[in-house]
Amino acid sequence: MMMRSIRANTKWIMVFLAVAFAAWLVLDWVQSRDTQASSGANPVIAVVNGQEIRYIQWSNTLEVALNNARATRGDAVMTDEETRQVELVAWDQLIQDVLIQQEIDRLGIEVTDAEVQQAFRLSPPPDLMRYPAFMTDGVFDYAKYQQFFSDPSVDEQILLQIESYYRSTLPRARLSQMLQQGGAISDAELWQEFRDRNEAATVTFASVPANPTLEVEIPEAEMRAYYRDHLEDFERPATATISIVSFTTIPGARDTLYAQALADTIRTSKLDGSTTFEEAAAQYSADAATRATGGQLGRFGPGQLLPAFENATTELAVGDVAEPVASPQGLHLLQVTERDGDTVAVSHILVPVELSPAGEDEMFDLMDEFEGVALIDGIATAADSVGVPIASDVTVTEGFDFVPGAGALGVAVDWALDPLTPFDEVSEFFQNAAGYHMVEVAGRVEGGTFSFEEARDQVRETLAIERRREAALEAARSQWATVEAGSSLEDAAAGLGWTIGTAGPFTRRQFAAGLGRDTEAVGAAFAAPLGEIAGPLDAGDGVVLLRVDERTQANPELFVAVREQLRSQMQMQAAQSNVNLWITGLRETATVVDRRDRPNQRAAAAGL
Repeated sequence: MMMRSIRANTKWIMVFLAVAFAAWLVLDWVQSRDTQASSGANPVIAVVNGQEIRYIQWSNTLEVALNNARATRGDAVMTDEETRQVELVAWDQLIQDVLIQQEIDRLGIEVTDAEVQQAFRLSPPPDLMRYPAFMTDGVFDYAKYQQFFSDPSVDEQILLQIESYYRSTLPRARLSQMLQQGGAISDAELWQEFRDRNEAATVTFASVPANPTLEVEIPEAEMRAYYRDHLEDFERPATATISIVSFTTIPGARDTLYAQALADTIRTSKLDGSTTFEEAAAQYSADAATRATGGQLGRFGPGQLLPAFENATTELAVGDVAEPVASPQGLHLLQVTERDGDTVAVSHILVPVELSPAGEDEMFDLMDEFEGVALIDGIATAADSVGVPIASDVTVTEGFDFVPGAGALGVAVDWALDPLTPFDEVSEFFQNAAGYHMVEVAGRVEGGTFSFEEARDQVRETLAIERRREAALEAARSQWATVEAGSSLEDAAAGLGWTIGTAGPFTRRQFAAGLGRDTEAVGAAFAAPLGEIAGPLDAGDGVVLLRVDERTQANPELFVAVREQLRSQMQMQAAQSNVNLWITGLRETATVVDRRDRPNQRAAAAGL
């Protein structure tokens, strides 16, 4: 009955897919490298690193962006300026998409049929998860989704469209994994992050704004003295140009299937009584924090678990084990050990998705073969001989450990920048969380220092800001010293003509009106004793005295409950930061010829 109902909506699923994947369809235009003639209705609109981008690609990109913008505005008509802003964002996105795809092609990132099938099963397209036919009581139902796509009568066009979606998006996901910075996040770092997000303060403050128009005379001699004393602030870092070959330890489809099979085996052994959940956790779980306690995560109310965890345990009987649930850490086997109303006690076994033994053996065999050629003929010849991608003309910078395409690899950066490292010498394998990397130096530019004349304006502005801040602080101290001992902050502010205000509750991570963000005043709000007056303090744009009226401490029990969720968030944030840095580097080094303003382009846009 359910399948009959879904099959009856096949036409509408096709329509939904066309709308949901609109942005991807535009990307597909980019990837297809349209070969239509450059004249007429589809001229060249841009050239990115030598690759021609046709007008139809730009037209489709802009149409999707405008439609999305209009959808968020409802009935409101977009102004010309708003339309222009959407156009600017859409153009930047098109260029970025082209640059990313060029890097995917250069690095040889491809996906296998097995990976596509795995994504089909475990990772439905986000937009498709909102389709009503796949929901039960307003929640996406994996059973309906998998049953539908297992039916041999499903329209082949639906399958082909979703397959194309995965073949386009999975390489980008693989590239994103390659870019992420390695390193585990300790519980101490997690607690600091949790505390910074959750400890809150409420304060009363009196403010004396600094005068931004205060004329400040900075003598030439003082500027030169500051420059001499702070030469490190005016250094031009050294750079090196390298070639790099990477053997990634990021797991692929086979490794995911291996982890899935292991998780299924563990679950089966619990269900058939051959082992207990606690014994399995001690033997197999990769979560060192819970392994010794049988995988106990704690007690959780509604909304406190990750959505996927909550969905898996909502109807789970006490003692049963849910099917594996995926997270950024791997696959989780979840067991409900107690249930009290809406509160459940949950244990888990974490099965990491990592290189399988067979995959690891193959990688090391390939590395041995590659190294044997590289040490004699160089890594370019070795890469060609073994059939692995090589990244050439990669720039690394002194003081910046990130290597494009390889992640955090400071030891390789130091080696490449070392003046004693000969050009064309092949390094040993450097290891980080992303894999193993061999480097060869092609060129090097020594660092230096900007001259005083080059740095003059920066020096003058730095000293002027400091003078204005010092003047405001001195004024505040002088006036505050005249206040009778024991006066309240409110009375003192009234007598001095200062502005009184309140802020909070706010956390260390939030902007506090009147105090700024990450200022001396915000720090005092979490350090000063309750009820006492602190200051004068730097508040960014001015000077304040403040009194802490209330402070709420972070809850250690809640921290335990959300620790793994927070760990996932921080790992994803670190990865995204690296991706953004990498994209910025792509844009800065790219050669982009913009032909949108040429007469034939304007005519095409007007439909002439």
